[in-house]
Amino acid sequence: MGYMCRPEVNGRNGGVKKFFGYSTFRPYQKEIIEKILEGRDCLVVMATGSGKSLCYQVPPLVAKKTAVVISPLLSLMQDQVMALRQRGIKAEHLSSAQTDSSVQRNAESGQFNILYMTPEKACSISTSFWSNLLNMGICLLAVDEAHCISEWGHDFRVEYKQLGNLRNILTNVPFVGLTATATEKVRIDITDSLKMRDPYVTIGSFDRNNLFYGVKSFKRSSSFVDELVGEVSKCVANAGSTIIYCTTVKDVEQIFKSLLEAGIKAGIYHGQMNNKAREESHRFSAFAIDVSEIALVVAFNEINVLLKSFIRDESDVMVATIAFGMGIDKPNIRYVIHYGCPKSLESYYQESGRCGRDGNCDNCTTSRNESDMSREAFLLMACMRACGGNWGLGMPVDVLRGSRSKKILDAQVRQSSHFMGLGELSANWWKALGYQLISHGYLTETIRDVFKFVCVSPKGMQFLSSSKPDHQPPLVLPVTDELSGNEKPRNKLGEVKEFIGLSPLEYEGLSEAEAQLYKMLLEERMKLARAVGTAPYAICGDQTLKKIVLTRPSTKARLANIDGVNQHLLTKYGDHFLRSIQRLSQGLNLSLDDDASIQPNITKPVYTTPNQERKLTPARFEAWRMWHEDGLSFQKIANFPGRSAPVKEDTVIGYIVDAAQEGCAIDWIRFCREIALTRELFANIQAAILKVGSKDKLKPIKNELPEEISYALIKVCLAIQDLGISAEVIPPGHCRADEHSNVTSVLLPTSNHPCHTEGTREFRRSVENAVGHYTDDLLSPSKRHKVNGKEENSLAPEATESSMLSWLENYKDGVSLSDILKHFNGSTEESIVEMLSCLESEFLIFKKNNLYRLM
Repeated sequence: MGYMCRPEVNGRNGGVKKFFGYSTFRPYQKEIIEKILEGRDCLVVMATGSGKSLCYQVPPLVAKKTAVVISPLLSLMQDQVMALRQRGIKAEHLSSAQTDSSVQRNAESGQFNILYMTPEKACSISTSFWSNLLNMGICLLAVDEAHCISEWGHDFRVEYKQLGNLRNILTNVPFVGLTATATEKVRIDITDSLKMRDPYVTIGSFDRNNLFYGVKSFKRSSSFVDELVGEVSKCVANAGSTIIYCTTVKDVEQIFKSLLEAGIKAGIYHGQMNNKAREESHRFSAFAIDVSEIALVVAFNEINVLLKSFIRDESDVMVATIAFGMGIDKPNIRYVIHYGCPKSLESYYQESGRCGRDGNCDNCTTSRNESDMSREAFLLMACMRACGGNWGLGMPVDVLRGSRSKKILDAQVRQSSHFMGLGELSANWWKALGYQLISHGYLTETIRDVFKFVCVSPKGMQFLSSSKPDHQPPLVLPVTDELSGNEKPRNKLGEVKEFIGLSPLEYEGLSEAEAQLYKMLLEERMKLARAVGTAPYAICGDQTLKKIVLTRPSTKARLANIDGVNQHLLTKYGDHFLRSIQRLSQGLNLSLDDDASIQPNITKPVYTTPNQERKLTPARFEAWRMWHEDGLSFQKIANFPGRSAPVKEDTVIGYIVDAAQEGCAIDWIRFCREIALTRELFANIQAAILKVGSKDKLKPIKNELPEEISYALIKVCLAIQDLGISAEVIPPGHCRADEHSNVTSVLLPTSNHPCHTEGTREFRRSVENAVGHYTDDLLSPSKRHKVNGKEENSLAPEATESSMLSWLENYKDGVSLSDILKHFNGSTEESIVEMLSCLESEFLIFKKNNLYRLM
């Protein structure tokens, strides 16, 4: 029998759920944490917002030792310390700006879970400090923003290059370097400088698919600044925090002044301000000082106004040089604007990456909406096909607008009646649509000599083949300024009127009443944050708050069950949130404990067209019908008695994917669950596709992936990308029974479950006796699954989670696998190895020198 496990740390080990509110790890996190706990050096190169910080924040909670983190900026350290304290984690920082002498004494005696330092402090502090802290226990030394070693260590901040000298003192402490981007040369520089020994290197995908990039012509003129201020005003109106990066201090001050004159709450940050000024500025409040007074203070005294106010959502905009924001953990930045060209592509990626860390952002320059453009796209592509692909966008646009010019008459373009009467949309509107279709792969642009030619791509031909003049499948595209200016009134897919000052991004998936509740809870969160002097997101992230709105829990138990709600939030603010939810929901006529809203419909609507209108073979259509309408499994469809011969399940999966690409309705949540596609697998496959650089052939992609990932899974991932399906339909990664997981599991039906038998009390008592102070959640009966399916009355000892942990308590120095197999000889070697792997993944045990020990 398999064994059910979750990548979750509980009980005396300090939990991911308890402290951070997450029930699952993101891709790569679990593997990195395990390597650190094994004592191995690690280099982590992962995109901004992918969860790098958790990789060094979890080990000290598990190992009960201090993690030392080297951070480049004082403001960054203060930000992270503040956020960790709101999670109930003991954190502090040491730097030249630290005035409390007791902090160093407490740090030296191991009283903090996480201790932040600047590189200068780490290199100048006494050897005795390190020796004393080492005696108390150091589980890791992490260098956050590790690319600074290569960028700054050679001249600007030479202490970065000296961090490797700490290896002589911290001999057996794992060193961890973390950065969002690093070339191979920089990666080598990091590992060499830190004197890493056989480091475990993780390079994640750098695709930030929630960001939208745009470029505008740049002019240093008053009119351009006015235009910029207008754009920022729109951002602020859409409830979006904004960073504006400038290349010079002069530009920073000019833009800041213009924003203040426009009545926008803004802050300023640049490298010429001294530490004292920054510290003084932290005391200012956007709600206590007149904006004109702030402008005077900044102009004459170089005070960094509203740095903390920006972090705490009290001001809307931060105008800064590139020194600001490095590693800043503010998740709800919605817009990043560069006033001038960044110094390099890597710098631009780093700086723009501060946008949308919570995965809920869509812009690095300007806002966009989405609209169903299916009819107009069909007409433009059909007209393009009629033009033969021998023209640019101008010719088909003129045809659509009813032109009878000599050029069109000479070209003998066949003008269908469907192309008539479209002159109310401007030529610029149609060309803007054409550029969007090129951007999304429906049209292909080629250049021959000095001429541009546009033709319908294979993806566009597929759309045309599934369309009729009076009916087309949805085609959702971003609405640019050109498209929104002349767009005729029509129904938009997912259109919601803009109300109560929320951006379309924030009210997505919410009813109007729920959106009002969301705004009210944002205000409640802001009040709490001001009362305790912290940032709103440190109390509860926007995504978590949205889940609370959708669920509207009535009890602490239900609140605790929401992903993102940690123990500290539950204990300190739980009652306040529950009272607010009850009071506000009653006023909005919303019911509590709305389980149906926990997982709203986030799949894109797909029309189901009659079989004769699709380019599907009978076999493909029948496979789709049996799965979608009859609810049969892939296995039953593959072995259906009516077939002349069985087919492979992967073939059936491929048939259903083909049907989806032809416009057939698909329940993607069910589909992903049945093929065991997790977000972790999806991320790995995406990374392989990115590495190969082409989707044309599957074999090169397959060669980059583990052997157990099938061609069918790759094909599904490609289809999800091509169809624009949200990754939210894919279940989070966890241990489950499927052929694609390294750890299998079988969750017994309720009727067969131990906690529903007469032996429930005896079982609970045996668990309590075995591991006294473990929590009920950690060793609940739901996790006591037999690992080999043998009968209860077998004389040979069988391995269960409780019996394994109880037995290991007797061996403080560890036990070898062979000894474990001898003791639990009532279970198979395969099932025991599987169980040990699961216990390791939950950080209940660890393996060192081939011996298993309790944590």
